Amino acid sequence: MPIMTAVTALTTIPALNTTVGHVTAAVHTLAAVCPAAPPGMQTYQDQVIGWIKWGVIALIIATALVSVGAIGVGKIFAMPHASSRGAIGVAVSVIMAILFVTIIAVINGVVGSGC
Repeated sequence: MPIMTAVTALTTIPALNTTVGHVTAAVHTLAAVCPAAPPGMQTYQDQVIGWIKWGVIALIIATALVSVGAIGVGKIFAMPHASSRGAIGVAVSVIMAILFVTIIAVINGVVGSGC
């Protein structure tokens, strides 16, 4: 209970209330700013982001294919370590795919599609 009394006492200080009001106004002002690329940069930005997305998708597919190949080679030549590493690789490629979709959704949520 003494902590709540101290907090209540602090909120009754006029200078503190004024400072909190200014900080709140500044946060609302910053939240209203819409992120936008500089003029003429949007096409280049879209192109680079597209290349990055295709590169990540290619890495995920390559990881899955190499991992499945390692499982097959491990089974054919009786190499249990190769098979287990291949299984781990398949799990990693699935996790990479999930993270890829999640990160894209987070970035779109932060940046948005416009103001």
